[in-house]
Amino acid sequence: MGPVFGVWRPVEPKLLRRVHDRLSRTGGCETVWYEPSRRDANEVVTKIDPVSFLEREYAAPEARLRVEFDLEGERPHYWIQWWEPDSGRGFGWHADETEPDYGPVHLQIKYPDGTTDRQSAEHVEDEHPYRTFEQRLVSIPEQLSKIQWQ
Repeated sequence: MGPVFGVWRPVEPKLLRRVHDRLSRTGGCETVWYEPSRRDANEVVTKIDPVSFLEREYAAPEARLRVEFDLEGERPHYWIQWWEPDSGRGFGWHADETEPDYGPVHLQIKYPDGTTDRQSAEHVEDEHPYRTFEQRLVSIPEQLSKIQWQ
């Protein structure tokens, strides 16, 4: 869906509201907001206190989680990205066509030295986008434990 009378109309407002509400009730998510704005939202972002979110000690003092969906086209796309601004490192699950060698979903890890690693990630073809978000959200602690930040 494109702009209507010069105003961008979001394609996934109900889904993004559910994501916003879920993150607002999640421990460690200090501030949750829409980007670029609530009215024209195309993603949800939260500032995270990693120690509260992960319920364990963690090296980064702050993280961000960005959640974006694009439900147009033949199959839904999403980007769920953990980012640590102080260190410049992060990882995320990307369901898009940018890296076809890794299948429909890939895990992308960005290291502080600027290098990026990609690998195939689990994908369930008929999964509802909100269930995908929930699955990825609860797997963040385990995923962070697996990453060797070099």
